[in-house]
Amino acid sequence: MHLAPLGGNLVDGPGAGSKKLGLRTTAAIIIGRLVLVPPAGMCMVALADRLGFIPRGDTMFKFVLLLQHSMPTSVLSGAVANLRGCGEESAAVLFWMYVCAVFSVAGWMVLYIRMLF
Repeated sequence: MHLAPLGGNLVDGPGAGSKKLGLRTTAAIIIGRLVLVPPAGMCMVALADRLGFIPRGDTMFKFVLLLQHSMPTSVLSGAVANLRGCGEESAAVLFWMYVCAVFSVAGWMVLYIRMLF
């Protein structure tokens, strides 16, 4: 249900929305979400671990907590943006974010696995 508005906004490709936002804005959003948020999440998980909020020895729980900060923005945000009238721009950002997430999530997963296991 939420993919229909996103697909409708991408029917001609991500070009129209990307042109409205510009390359610098799109790149800044993607870098902020896929590169800058995961280290902040690592600090939060490390702090929670030191304060004793995470069960001792439960590395899979830590892995999931770390992984959630590395994932791209939800498609649901595109549906909300579509209701606000900026669906094309949101769809373009989500498209490029998911393309870049293939590589960034893989890299963060390798780092998390080396840290925890």
